[in-house]
Amino acid sequence: MMSPDPAVLITGATGGLGRRTALELARRGRSVVVGGRRRDAVEGLCSEIAQLGVEATPFVADLASLGDVRRALDDLGDLPLHGVVANAGINTTRDQRSVDGYELTFAVNVLSHQLLLCRLAGQLVDQARVVIVASGVHLPENKLARRCGIPAPRWVGARSLAMPDEAPAERRLDNGRQRYSTSKLANVLQARGLQQRLRQLEKTADVFAIDPGLMVDTDLARELPAALRGVLRAVGRLATPFVDNMRLSPIAAGHVAALVEEPGWRGKGFGYLDGDLVVPPSKDAQRDELMEELWHDSVALTGLQQEETCLPLGESARPSDFRLASSS
Repeated sequence: MMSPDPAVLITGATGGLGRRTALELARRGRSVVVGGRRRDAVEGLCSEIAQLGVEATPFVADLASLGDVRRALDDLGDLPLHGVVANAGINTTRDQRSVDGYELTFAVNVLSHQLLLCRLAGQLVDQARVVIVASGVHLPENKLARRCGIPAPRWVGARSLAMPDEAPAERRLDNGRQRYSTSKLANVLQARGLQQRLRQLEKTADVFAIDPGLMVDTDLARELPAALRGVLRAVGRLATPFVDNMRLSPIAAGHVAALVEEPGWRGKGFGYLDGDLVVPPSKDAQRDELMEELWHDSVALTGLQQEETCLPLGESARPSDFRLASSS
């Protein structure tokens, strides 16, 4: 086995894009921290990576529980990291709550990664890379998303998104797919906020948000009946080469791995990518006041303390404060 080098931690690494990315990085000789909810799946992929002669470390955590994320981070220790790929996410039409009482989509897609990224910031080596998997569904002009029944995001404030039961009625998102698109808007804002704070510390890490595209060969449509999922995959594979913003997961994994490993991306700072092309994110994703609101409120919602991170956290708002809410 090759000697361990600074590793890349990947959340949601046991299936779909995450698994493809983990194996691609391993084939390039990069040590991998395999993140996943099920220990058997995590350890199975670690064994598969080890057969490639590369170090693999398990990171077993349920991202629907901030406490479980903290426990997994404590178990990981101070392992040096070349990068983090914040890939795990859910897309559900159900109105569910996390272990901590937060709306489940926002909790998993945004808050768990906020805690993880802040906690790991001090372990990033020079010229590290952070890739946050966002989505083109956050763009109001994304025709494919609208045709697939995914509404454009509506920013109603981070606290309203996390705690809809306490939010005014006009600041609740009742459509599960809109909660998903809004969480992906939050991921772009999250990437921008992280890059800004890493630069304040004069750290050389680059932070990217990427739209991997609609990947029909993943479990994206897991809530559909099994027969319909099969039809979607078969038709989608045929249509993918001819439809903008559709890609198969091996192609998308190559794009993510390139961001992590290839020298051409070094020193770029924040960038939003559609596949391997740098493009502008949505106008809301470029709003500094939303970036700052998300940063401060997500710090408060995760209970993150200054001693847990090297990043400047700033003053957090009160949990009942719904200021800065807006809609697009």
